[in-house]
Amino acid sequence: MVLIECKRLPKDEYSKDYDVFLVSVPGSTNIGEATDMLQQMRNTRIRIKWMIAAAKQLVKDFCSEDQQHHLLGPVEDAERYLAVERTEKRLLCTQEELDAIIAAFKGGAMILFPEECSGADAPRRLAKLLDDDNIPDTTRSKAHRLLSIIDDGATTEDILQGTAIMWWSGKPLDRTADFTKYLGKNEKTKITVKLTAKDAPPPPREPVVDAKTQAELMSYYYKKQEEMKKMIEDEDLSYGNSAWANPQGLKSQLHGFEGVKYRPS
Repeated sequence: MVLIECKRLPKDEYSKDYDVFLVSVPGSTNIGEATDMLQQMRNTRIRIKWMIAAAKQLVKDFCSEDQQHHLLGPVEDAERYLAVERTEKRLLCTQEELDAIIAAFKGGAMILFPEECSGADAPRRLAKLLDDDNIPDTTRSKAHRLLSIIDDGATTEDILQGTAIMWWSGKPLDRTADFTKYLGKNEKTKITVKLTAKDAPPPPREPVVDAKTQAELMSYYYKKQEEMKKMIEDEDLSYGNSAWANPQGLKSQLHGFEGVKYRPS
């Protein structure tokens, strides 16, 4: 089985909007079919991220404490499943498991807000509320969050639509070929790929350090900078300006120049 690591890089350098997941396919798998599968999983993971944000806001603004578990439970499960650490542990991602997470969010929303979420026309009703200027902002905010959870047609610019192309080692892979064309018959190979729209430019290159490492480095150097400022301001270090601390002091004494002052000509 070929292990495929699919990465989605952030549009802005050092942004935290980064995603990666693993799937496993036979080497004889058609690249076009594998690309379509990865595209669906990638888009589903993006959607789950919206659902996490929407659920947290709904819990904060519209749920009593004893009811919050209906959405906070799916939030915790989803965050664990989308975590980068899963990939580091070589745990695979499947569409079935992603669909189960979405179903849990929808179930929680239905339990807490049955009036707004029930019926096949619920997305249409909620969308209508968003367009009504006479509706209070709190009601529109609630409708917006619920739409993010129950509307299967919700989309943003991050969703990859249309035919996608798989890139590996800086090159686009032929959708009509199998992986054996590029990997040979080795079934114990791991490749890292990225997806783009069919006619889009190549995917961006990864930064030298990832967002997490960058944040850690910035925090470390900021802390060191503050420590240095404190040392400079510390009066106990005033001895640094004393004569005995002068690295040229001994040389001046030996040559008899100590205390000699010169007037500018």
